[in-house]
Amino acid sequence: MRISTIICLYIFFGTAALHAQQKIHLDIATGYQREDFKWSIAGNLQGQSPNIYSELQWKKLGGQTISANLQWNFSGRLMLIGAYSRTSIRTGTVRDNDYNGDNRTNPAYDELFDADKGFTRDIVAGLGYRLIQTENFSLTPYVGYNISKQSLHLLDRSGQFPDLNSTYDTDWKGPFVKAIGVLKISGKLSLNGNIQYTQANYNAKADWNLISSFQHPVSYRHIAKGYGLEAGASLNYHLTKNIAVNAGGGYYTWQTGEGIDELFLSSGGSEKTQLNGADRKGYRLSAGVVLSY
Repeated sequence: MRISTIICLYIFFGTAALHAQQKIHLDIATGYQREDFKWSIAGNLQGQSPNIYSELQWKKLGGQTISANLQWNFSGRLMLIGAYSRTSIRTGTVRDNDYNGDNRTNPAYDELFDADKGFTRDIVAGLGYRLIQTENFSLTPYVGYNISKQSLHLLDRSGQFPDLNSTYDTDWKGPFVKAIGVLKISGKLSLNGNIQYTQANYNAKADWNLISSFQHPVSYRHIAKGYGLEAGASLNYHLTKNIAVNAGGGYYTWQTGEGIDELFLSSGGSEKTQLNGADRKGYRLSAGVVLSY
């Protein structure tokens, strides 16, 4: 058989398989998310005196997550994707440490607080092209824009500091590249996988509400550049042609390089030092329903 004939048959059957697919997929899910997050600053802009002056570490921030993901095959192999997820934080702690010596030596302050309040939120929008489409496998790369937000708290449930309600809010924003693959295992069962890389700008603001020498509601800001890497997988079981149920999970990590910490004083003016970096890691487990048309 001539090469040109093989190519024509591939294009014909590939196009037929593409048009046989439903155009819209809406995935609605709920589940559980847990993450750790930390940042530290140095004593000056050169990263010295000491190299780690203050460090905040949030641990086991957990709660229910809800999400909605939409894929729309609007023309030929072109796809639009949109996603929204929100997690309500119901568990977690945060440790606040200050040091007078390099490498976390000569500790000056060490306190553990509650952090069982707040939320995280992610919004994604992108354009994709279905690169591979066969009877049993499809692969679609995407480009788009991602916004990931954290709203974190420092609280004291013991009653020692009853008015403590300090906040730290972050925004990780930037363009992303993503790939989504679907492997058909049997007539009703399929495996979905995805991986995403985001080049992020990191901006954070805090309100340390009990410190009178700081300004309010913005006591200090953090600015840095970083990235996010996320991966996930799920099993889909088709109840009917248009309805499926799924269960899956994912892991994510976000990090920044060195940046700027700017502290705003109630007396006026500000002071700057080096932000050593911010680090966020977590996982998600979810189950839901997929509607296809």
